[in-house]
Amino acid sequence: MRNTLHIVLLLCLVAVSCGPRRIARGDMENIMTDILIQDQQIKSDRSLRQAADTSLVYEGIFEAYGYDTDDFLYSMEYYLQDPSRMEKIMGKVADRLEAEVKVAEKEVELENWRRRLMDIYRQKVDTTRLPRPRTRPVDTLHVRFDADSVWFYRDTL
Repeated sequence: MRNTLHIVLLLCLVAVSCGPRRIARGDMENIMTDILIQDQQIKSDRSLRQAADTSLVYEGIFEAYGYDTDDFLYSMEYYLQDPSRMEKIMGKVADRLEAEVKVAEKEVELENWRRRLMDIYRQKVDTTRLPRPRTRPVDTLHVRFDADSVWFYRDTL
């Protein structure tokens, strides 16, 4: 009888532990951020859009944090029961995305500046517009030393 009780308790424990887990709030914020970034990448690339129709695109994100689709769906249901909690999570997600957009904009601006600079250096120099060097200066000040004095005179062309 005692062994049967242990087996029943073990089976109950296994059944409870195999169910979906609630994702912690911090992980949920990270997962939602990654999901929205993934969605944007899929929208911007036609080949990804076609591949996304036939595959589970979010599974890799869930697995990176140690969860699966059932855990995510269970957690979404949990967080949506309290709208203020979900609003806080999505507010953090929006802040993270805005910060990433600012970083990306700076990277794009830097890359555009680098490309413009490289375009300038790739252009051939128009030597006809450069000033021509003079063989002899137009106005020169000469100094001559004698035994008693120093002479300054100007030689003009």
